[in-house]
Amino acid sequence: MNERSEILVEVTRGDLVECVHRGSVAVVDSSGGLLAYAGDPELVTFMRSASKPLQAMLLIESGAADDFGLAESELAVACGSHSGQREHVEAVSALLEKAGVSPGLLDCGVHPPIDKDSRKALYESGERPWEIHCNCSGKHAGMLAVCAKLGIDPADYRRVGHPVQDLLLEIVADMSGIAAEEIRLAPDGCGVVVHGIPVMNMAYAFASLATGVGLPSGRAEAASRIRSAMRSNPLLVAGNQRLCTAILGLDSSRFVAKSGAAGVYCIGDSQLGLGIAVKTEDGDGRAAGMTAVETMRQLELLSAEDAGHLERFRVVANTNLPGDSVGEVRPVFALRSGRIQASQKGVAT
Repeated sequence: MNERSEILVEVTRGDLVECVHRGSVAVVDSSGGLLAYAGDPELVTFMRSASKPLQAMLLIESGAADDFGLAESELAVACGSHSGQREHVEAVSALLEKAGVSPGLLDCGVHPPIDKDSRKALYESGERPWEIHCNCSGKHAGMLAVCAKLGIDPADYRRVGHPVQDLLLEIVADMSGIAAEEIRLAPDGCGVVVHGIPVMNMAYAFASLATGVGLPSGRAEAASRIRSAMRSNPLLVAGNQRLCTAILGLDSSRFVAKSGAAGVYCIGDSQLGLGIAVKTEDGDGRAAGMTAVETMRQLELLSAEDAGHLERFRVVANTNLPGDSVGEVRPVFALRSGRIQASQKGVAT
């Protein structure tokens, strides 16, 4: 257990707190300065799928998006951890077809659609899930499209040392304000390289994504196009009843948001130039989402209308099998003012 982590969310049953979720939060401005935090903002952990919007920027920077005529919907699904709905499968298929890439090259592993209705429909049709139904298939399709554009052999495209992964590492390093050689690397759940950086640098990456501040012109343009794609196609970034889709679909259109496995959640605010990153110590994703929404509430980023749309993700009933509400799951932390100074690139010193 990280000694600096703190209780973010508690689960009640009756009048007792039955269990808690500990973790860390960082709120960073567009210059990399820590504005607020809970727990340990310097904790080094893996960004997991929260890095997908950063990785999708390579589609634009490489020229693949324009040369292959990718629509915003196809850019959005490359940013997403999708639910395997019909819209998701169609968008990934379109991305691959436009890039002239065989679907057989997808090497992301297989799991059934996350969306229960889509999962039921798939099995009732007599089909079985394959790689395109994996929540990471859009990201993998994007990487294969970059290989096609740059004439790079797609063999082992997901592994450390592949030229595409080297390019992606450079983007993640620049966006998060940390030297590439300082980033910890490991395989993600889908086999692609995943990046280990401090929580506050994750927040800085999303401040960079949300604003483009401090980025070279080409990279700032890529960030802008990714923001636009995600906000225009919130369903393709996640799916029905998913928090990312709800945040991206808010009328204010000021946020970019992306979850990551093992209790990671990141948000960028274009209006105020902020980045938020959350990591739960036990890897609980629901608690990470609750913490992210509560952080937005405490920072007063949400209008009354937007707060109302997200309240069902911030506090939920604890129910038993018969359907009785026996308690609730709720955030209980309070943000503190940041004290860590950051370098020009956002690295804590």
